[in-house]
Amino acid sequence: MTEQQSWYNKWYKIMLFPPLIMLFLSLIYLGFFYSQHNDIMLRDVSLTGGTTITLSKEVPADFEQSLKQTFPDVNFRKLTELNSGKQIATIIESSASSQQLKEGIENILGYNLTDDISSIEYTGSSLGKGFYVELAKTVLLAFILMALVIFLIFGESNRMKAIAVALSLVAIKLTFPTSLLVGVLVIIIGISALIYSLIKSKNKIQYFYPGIVFLILIISFIFPIYYFIFPIAAIIFATYLFKSIPSIAVIFAAFCDIIIALVFVDIIGLKLSAAGIAAFLMLIGYSVDTDILLTTRALRKKEGTLNQRIYGAFKTGILMTLTALAAVLPAFFLVTGLPESFRQIFLILAVGLFADIFSTWLTNASIIKWYCDKKGIN
Repeated sequence: MTEQQSWYNKWYKIMLFPPLIMLFLSLIYLGFFYSQHNDIMLRDVSLTGGTTITLSKEVPADFEQSLKQTFPDVNFRKLTELNSGKQIATIIESSASSQQLKEGIENILGYNLTDDISSIEYTGSSLGKGFYVELAKTVLLAFILMALVIFLIFGESNRMKAIAVALSLVAIKLTFPTSLLVGVLVIIIGISALIYSLIKSKNKIQYFYPGIVFLILIISFIFPIYYFIFPIAAIIFATYLFKSIPSIAVIFAAFCDIIIALVFVDIIGLKLSAAGIAAFLMLIGYSVDTDILLTTRALRKKEGTLNQRIYGAFKTGILMTLTALAAVLPAFFLVTGLPESFRQIFLILAVGLFADIFSTWLTNASIIKWYCDKKGIN
């Protein structure tokens, strides 16, 4: 045994805890943030409703301060040319109506906002909030489906995989209750999965679980209330926890990356747009790549010792992550003329990928090694 392997065997269980502590503190901060803002994130006018006015004419130095006296929630962004860095427009956002904000700007500037020097966009509050809710539902469903794929790959019981498929289909049904196609797929695939799980059941307790899931499926058609998705998600993840430790380790790492990235944008006071929330969808995909690589190498490969396989996965995975960071960080810091939506995507991906280094190669790797030691996988 090499000195490095001996060190890792001694300390790998301790290495579990730094990301766990970081996640625990992040959840506490999110709870505090929610108590202050009644939400877990700040949203721009595209998600709350309000007015966006783009000015292509230069504004006075005291313009921002003057406008904030009338509209305290106003937010300013600048558009610049990619090559020269020269400012070409000022974007002004507020929850005020388009007429109120336009008149306030005209009073400060001393001239009318015509179509050749300005553009005005207004989003109704109900439309913006509705769009935000739909995006949040999409992120939750994407996480549930990601977790299902992981369980299908690394789960050990085909019977439980079938039940997980049926529960995940119920989650899809609750997210898209009016879609006829979704309803048909849930009935055909969900019932087929439950029949398969019944065939594979060997005692009364195992028969009981598919029956409960079938009842949940029927209820989702009779009472398609979206909030039922939360206890269903809890059942799904509890199933993964008790039936597949490698799967729950991968899911934990992805969850940790998302929470830490969200806390970071809350701390810096960034108002998320629709593009920012979409970045969390992208982060789910990015974050599980290295976790799947690690788990596959550790459990499925037979060459070398367990420590050697983990180290080999680390070398490949860290290169993947650093390559992705090298792509998004220069774009965020050096290219000043990018639209704000692009900058939000790059920032969230960068923070999430950086968090993934710790959640994957400290916590997830330690869980996988612990699991393999218990199973006698060398």
